[in-house]
Amino acid sequence: MLSNVFSPMKIANVEIPNRLVVPAMVMNYCTDQGEITERYIRYIEEKAKGGFGLIITEDYEIIEHGKGYERIPSFRSDSYIAGNKKLTEAVHSHGAKIFCPLYHPGRQSSHMANGGVQPIAPSAIKDPVHMDLPRAITKEEIHEIVQCFGQAARRAKEAGFDGVEIHAAHGYLLSEFL
Repeated sequence: MLSNVFSPMKIANVEIPNRLVVPAMVMNYCTDQGEITERYIRYIEEKAKGGFGLIITEDYEIIEHGKGYERIPSFRSDSYIAGNKKLTEAVHSHGAKIFCPLYHPGRQSSHMANGGVQPIAPSAIKDPVHMDLPRAITKEEIHEIVQCFGQAARRAKEAGFDGVEIHAAHGYLLSEFL
């Protein structure tokens, strides 16, 4: 059984060198604007050096004022590609693969994490943890967010990520619609 742990596996067309996977964990090592820092790169790179086959980063913001934590990475514009390219190159230099989860927290956010902006949700119902009253999202905003997910995925690909997750768990915006 242990031999399977160190054997390759495929996810779609990506071959992962082994079955040791680092799940997403919020670190808040980026700037408050979502820029990649040297600390963040080194933190992730150490996991690749340690022999993990796949590293899944923390959640990536896809739109301004759409984050649940203040210092998470962003793909809300093309300006974030270069910093993320340094990250993916560092991970790839050790033979590991790297995926990023793209998300919108919906009501699982607060104005404090988003520059004073009120969270949005399918309806104006408070999250039991964050307790900020969100405002109901408009149809136009739904279409904008769909486009932002697509653009963020393109940016992740251009930055060298091996894959993305469309994060629809934990009560974030997409699961709020479910």
